[in-house]
Amino acid sequence: MKRILLLSLLATFGFSQTAEWIYYNKDGIWPDGEDAYRIKPDGTENELIMDNNQISDISGDGLKILLHYFYSDPISLIDSESMDTLTVYNDGINPRFTYDENVIIYYKEMNDNPGGNHFYKYSFIDSSETLIADSVGGATRNAIMSPDKQKFVFFQNNQDSMDVVIADIQSGQTSTLVTVIDMSNSFIPIFHSYWGLDDYIYLNLPDSNYVSQLFRIHSSNTDASLIQLTEENASCMLLESNDIHLEKLAFAILDTVREYWLYDFESNETSYLGDMDSSIWALHQTWSPDNSKIAIGRVWATGIYTPGPINIFDTVTDSFTTLVDSTWPPCFWVGETGEQVSIIDETLPITYNFYNAYPNPFNPVTTLRYELPETGLVNITIYDMLGRQVKILINQNQDAGYRSVVWNATNDYGTPVSAGIYLYQIQAGEYISTKKMVLLK
Repeated sequence: MKRILLLSLLATFGFSQTAEWIYYNKDGIWPDGEDAYRIKPDGTENELIMDNNQISDISGDGLKILLHYFYSDPISLIDSESMDTLTVYNDGINPRFTYDENVIIYYKEMNDNPGGNHFYKYSFIDSSETLIADSVGGATRNAIMSPDKQKFVFFQNNQDSMDVVIADIQSGQTSTLVTVIDMSNSFIPIFHSYWGLDDYIYLNLPDSNYVSQLFRIHSSNTDASLIQLTEENASCMLLESNDIHLEKLAFAILDTVREYWLYDFESNETSYLGDMDSSIWALHQTWSPDNSKIAIGRVWATGIYTPGPINIFDTVTDSFTTLVDSTWPPCFWVGETGEQVSIIDETLPITYNFYNAYPNPFNPVTTLRYELPETGLVNITIYDMLGRQVKILINQNQDAGYRSVVWNATNDYGTPVSAGIYLYQIQAGEYISTKKMVLLK
């Protein structure tokens, strides 16, 4: 049975997001796990947020923080504006924010379930818990979120392979994007993946010589072909990130000297960043709001993982400094709200667009892609040729950005519809567009 507890937060923690901070987890005293901290990038201020809890995610405006207690319940949501903490006891770990600030997803280890572990979503509004995905591979405990936070990627184990699966948080529908070689026994974590603003998913996979390289694959089923991006003699390892505004990704080449490189999304080129002690593994990256500096969270890998430093690389001056020692990833670089929004806005579409369904004709699934230059109410509805409503796909407020929705040829009651011609219409603000698609059987 779930219990929900609303606690008053200590007055010493109240703050507003007016400056840049790096949030991180500091090694605590066994058996309580980590403590949640934040530090200014220049190291001048270092503050305890909550002890015996580790940070899992931070909202885009930096005003809400998700934490969980070590590797078990509870999950806590801190709202710095209302000075409250909402705590949920349900054995979930690695919680993440979604498109709705009142809905989170998390991972559950189902030790008594031979079918694998689960991903759930949870609503703080009605305390409901909904299963999204089961049979999740033990190698992936983190959800790789889409930029709009409406979907996430996870990995399912087969006998000798792994499925790269996309889950829709709203509908709970899942679809396999591609099947890859099983890397659950590899020292390169498969969950070190990233979903970019370009709608590509970046991940580590072995090449023909079984050397881990950087690959990418488009998140839509329209182009599910893997593209190899690196050709190194030593294994490459992408660093995890919860950021959504990145222009580049950092990855490590695991040679005698640990080299760090950057992959540029726009130019598709790599550039050298620097090297560090090969006995320290870099696991997580977070970038400053202006994408000029990168903070890398690392751990010592001498026998067993132990807390390591956070290093900050300045890509303008080609210099790096050690910010703080004895930390555990993940880490988050949060800046002023206005600055972050202005950076994200540079990537937004400037006009409304509603693209042709693909594939079209289709059977039984097709994808509708659209672009929103501003936030507002969006309605996407399927009609038959007589104008009768068949299915409401979207009817909610959505943030500006590049979006897509999948129709699986069912009606509002979940019943498969017959073959034929269907109309699909979008209404967003004053923008209305209607197109046709053909369902084959």
